[in-house]
Amino acid sequence: MPTVNLSPRKRHPKDKRPSKPMPFDIALRKFRKQCEKAGIVQEVRKREFYEKPTAKRKRKKADAKSRQLKQMRMENQYNSPRGRR
Repeated sequence: MPTVNLSPRKRHPKDKRPSKPMPFDIALRKFRKQCEKAGIVQEVRKREFYEKPTAKRKRKKADAKSRQLKQMRMENQYNSPRGRR
């Protein structure tokens, strides 16, 4: 679980005004952003249902194949001459 710092921003040492607490909506926004960055929602959705080991292997193999095809497309795009078709 990501930790979110809800303490107010640090002020200059000479600033004598008391620090204000962070509003709830801003704290909630910061928390959601941290959760999104950490990938917690994706992990929960992935673990929501049991996936058979064979289905997991099949999915991983398909993902690897699609990554490889994408890489090949990108290489062909950059290596092909632009004038010819």
